[in-house]
Amino acid sequence: MSNQFGFVSEETYVDKMDTQNMLLAGLLEAQSGSIKPQSWAQVQALVRAGLASKVFMVGDQLTCQKNGVTLTWDIIGFDHDTPTDSHLTHSMTIQLHDVYKDLQFDAREAFYYCSAALPAGTYKITVGAHSWKSTEVGKTYQFTTTVEVPAGGQLVFKQAYDATLEGGSIDTFASATATTPLETVTMSEGSSGQSLGTIDNIIQTNLNSMQRALLGNNRWKESAIRQMLNSAAAAGSVWAAQNNYDRPPSWVTSEKGWMNDLDADFLAVVGEAEKVTAKNTVTDGGGYDTTTDKFFLLAREEVYMGKENSIDEGGAYGYYSDYSDLAAAGTGADTNRIKYLNSTKKYWWLRTPNSGNGGYVRLVIAAGEVHNGSASGSIGVAPACNII
Repeated sequence: MSNQFGFVSEETYVDKMDTQNMLLAGLLEAQSGSIKPQSWAQVQALVRAGLASKVFMVGDQLTCQKNGVTLTWDIIGFDHDTPTDSHLTHSMTIQLHDVYKDLQFDAREAFYYCSAALPAGTYKITVGAHSWKSTEVGKTYQFTTTVEVPAGGQLVFKQAYDATLEGGSIDTFASATATTPLETVTMSEGSSGQSLGTIDNIIQTNLNSMQRALLGNNRWKESAIRQMLNSAAAAGSVWAAQNNYDRPPSWVTSEKGWMNDLDADFLAVVGEAEKVTAKNTVTDGGGYDTTTDKFFLLAREEVYMGKENSIDEGGAYGYYSDYSDLAAAGTGADTNRIKYLNSTKKYWWLRTPNSGNGGYVRLVIAAGEVHNGSASGSIGVAPACNII
């Protein structure tokens, strides 16, 4: 698992063989096991010829540059993922060896969406379900706005997820993309004003899930982190709202798309593959989503942790099953899952939700065990992709 493999910069490539000749040379050299590809294009040619597993091993490492910084990738599987391009049949999956940085998976969402303008006035909301404060259930809270919220606007809870709503604050926004509130108002227990309804853990007309309003959205398909990983846009242009309640992530103005400053020769060989991800049963009805991604977070099953709610998310990559401390797939501590950032063990995101909750996402903790984290938390990101 320790073989490292680096590439010189694109400008210094000396091997200019056309694809056909390079493949022929590769086939001949592969017979003796002496092939030494010198570019990402040559690696891609080996993958497409079905020779990658004859040249590399699971656990071998390759490197590329991102904005002048060297990134080290582990080879985690061969032909595990199927290219979306039906003309291609082979793939080689690689994942960052360590955490890139800590980033929010998805922001806390609005609890109320204004399908029509909400005039200034007094309003109330009743708590129908609250996962952390059973004493809140059945209580009604009121608040008074002095500024109209236009159609398309949102109301957002500000208090901690496990706090009482009494004395808590609400920010009103003119739109999903607005980052400066129209105003901030305070809630108090009471039943005055127009009712906005009863909020619980499911999504209703104009009312979001309480879990998503306090924790964020754990659906990979709609997540801010998925948008970032599959974007080459400049900071401030990466994120777009995916539903009526969506809110900008904490990094919306500071984080460029992951593909923005990756080496062009590396990006040229990364292909799209279909990824299956479980959905939670509370807000999304269970089952799974299928997405098409170039860069993605790994799923629970893919890191040898077993299935989430019996959903097949693709099976374990060889890197996680072959070198595991565990005798069988499981959620316990596994040193092979440990990742670092600046020599410190880090938690890192998976893309799988906790299927019994609308806002918790599965993650790997410092000891290599499975755990949950609020989607709105900032946890390590260790993306994967396929050379296709």
